[in-house]
Amino acid sequence: MKLSVQEKQPMVYMVAIEGEVDMSSSPELRAHLAPLFRKGTSHVIVELSGVPYIDSSGIATLIEGLQLSRKSSIRFTLAGARPSVEAVFELAYLKGVFEMVPRIEDCLL
Repeated sequence: MKLSVQEKQPMVYMVAIEGEVDMSSSPELRAHLAPLFRKGTSHVIVELSGVPYIDSSGIATLIEGLQLSRKSSIRFTLAGARPSVEAVFELAYLKGVFEMVPRIEDCLL
């Protein structure tokens, strides 16, 4: 898995992921996400278009991000999920819990 963090707009950070998000890669994702909720950030976007597969540990890591965002009053968006990844959220009844948009442009002002 490859990760990059970019400031897309002032105080709006995007975490772009390429590769599978599973038990072995989830700790790395967590390590990149957690600090973003301590910077006075207004919005964190997780760009998932490069993710072909996500397992329960990856979902758990994103739930942790969602919980941190709610504690910090920071908007948290998942963007560009492939149908196979979106189906995992749907099966777990989480599609309505997360803000999910088809493209990153859909959540940037």
